[in-house]
Order: sequence, then structure tokens, then C-alpha cells
Amino acid sequence: MNPFERFLVNLDSPPWSAISRVVLGMVIPPLSGLLSGGRDRIWVALALFVVLLLLLRVVPAVLRHVLPFSGAAKEIWKARRQIAKQRDSYQWQKLFWTGLGMLPYVIVGNGLGSGELAVAVICLVGGGAGLLIWHRGNAAQSAA
Repeated sequence: MNPFERFLVNLDSPPWSAISRVVLGMVIPPLSGLLSGGRDRIWVALALFVVLLLLLRVVPAVLRHVLPFSGAAKEIWKARRQIAKQRDSYQWQKLFWTGLGMLPYVIVGNGLGSGELAVAVICLVGGGAGLLIWHRGNAAQSAA
């Protein structure tokens, strides 16, 4: 793999996968505020969140088909997609890190509006459950 491919593969590997999702979570509140004109609108935050989730699926898929990646990088990504298909908790745990990235806005500044707060709660509760299920499943496989 060339350095760019290695960077992309590592971006979705621990700890960088968690860090990139925390950064994504940190982008949601200011972007939501910008799109809603500074008003607290729950539908703007939820729509933005859904669009970001779709982009996280679509952009990598398009890039995999458009750019000439090596077989090694394609195999790693294929294996990860198979894990995601087999275990929903793999996807849900990613939400936890996104929600964690939104938490600093609760502590500093004006806090989160109701829309951002709803997204943060969905991410933290749903993602936290996925994270627990993922770790329990991995512990069970390791013990077997």
C-alpha cells in the first residue's frame, strides 16, 4: 500500500477511527447552528445528522470505485464491510464517538440546542449500547 492508502486504512482503525468520529461530532453543532440561522431547530440538526451519516457511507464507496486502490487496501475494506454486515453493533459503536464529540458544547459556550441535544443523546445511548455489545461479542469470541 502507498502512504495515502495506508492513511485511509488507518483512519478507520483504532484509535484514529474514534478520533475522526469525535471530530465529526464536534462539527455537528456549529454546522447545525449555521444552517438554522442560529435558531434552535430540531429538524435541522436531525436532517444534518442523517445527511452526514449518508455521506459517510456514499463518499467512501464512490472513492473506492473511482480511485485506483491496491488489492490490499480493497481487501481490508471488504473485510470491514463484512464485519459491519454481520454485526450491527460495529456500526452503532461509531455513533458513540460522534456523540462524544458533541459533549464539549454542553460544557462550553451556549450548550446544545434541542436538536443537537437529541442527536447527541441518540448517538451516546445507541452508540454506547453498540459499543458494549461489540466488546461483549469480541470477548466471547476470544474466550471460545
